[in-house]
Parts: sequence; structure tokens; C-alpha cells
Amino acid sequence: MWGISDTCNTKQEHFHLISNFSKGTTIICLAGCAGDWTNTALPSGSFSGPTAFGLWDDLYIYSGTSESVYYGATGTYPNRNMVFEFYMAHYSSSTRYFHFQIVFNEASPNIVTYKYYQVADGGASATVGVQSSGSGSSITYSVDSVTIPYGSSTTNTPTLTLTFNTNTGTYSSSG
Repeated sequence: MWGISDTCNTKQEHFHLISNFSKGTTIICLAGCAGDWTNTALPSGSFSGPTAFGLWDDLYIYSGTSESVYYGATGTYPNRNMVFEFYMAHYSSSTRYFHFQIVFNEASPNIVTYKYYQVADGGASATVGVQSSGSGSSITYSVDSVTIPYGSSTTNTPTLTLTFNTNTGTYSSSG
């Protein structure tokens, strides 16, 4: 799912982070993105290209808080990780916090890892999974189900780690 091109020994990452902050859609898509914040089962026709749905829900960044979305690369070639880290609250409640990461590893093409630290409602109104296209293959972990441990703001290690392998069409979980 991670598009990397090697041109003149320069690595370039290609992604779109979708987060409309009047109402947030916290997904990462690699083509054909939409700002659709109403989650559905996968595959979703709102996203025509490969998409990582870490927690597709109505999340929001409230002003005057430390909430934000961060991203950066760690490691060295050829084992770098591209990490997207979300600190947000639910659109309907500024005290329902969410902290999770979506991680792509350069050495593991077509594999994406989600790490959950705090999910206020356990994913009760979210979709979690990946899809290749709006009508193609998808792997779903949950849709509108309490399946993610709640965690807390002091959680330093993930309460749940999900790894989606789009090569095999499977996912694994730990935590």
C-alpha cells in the first residue's frame, strides 16, 4: 500500500492524510481520497484507491488543546518507518480522547500496522481496516463495534496492535 519510487537514489513517499478538522476523517489514502466522515463497511466507494482506515470516525481537533496529527520517518534506509500519530477527541465530546498510530514499514511492502493507546469508546462508532479500492479487496477488523481497549492518557505502550497484510489478505492482533 505504501507507494515508494526510487529516482536517482532519492526515496519519495506518496500519501494523502485526510482530516477535515471541522469534522475529522482519520484515514490515510494513497489515491482517490474523499473527506467522507460517515463510516461504512469496507470496501467504501468513497475512496477509490488504497486506503488505511486506522479509526474512521468523527474525530476533531479542539482549539486550545494539544490535540494534533503528527507524522515523521524513523530509522534508516531500507528499514524506515513512516509514522502517522493521531491525538484527537470525538466530534460530539471534547473529553472523549483518541490516540493511535498508523505505521508503514519500508521493508514490508503492502503491510500496515495500527497501534492504539487510547480509544475513548473502544471503536463503537468507527470502521477499522484497509482496502485496495472502492470496489476491490478489503480487510476489516471492525465496524461500529467496541473491539479496541480503551487505554488511558498515561498509556505508553499500545493496548492493541493490528497488522494488516494485504499480500495475504489477513490481519493479526496483539495486546
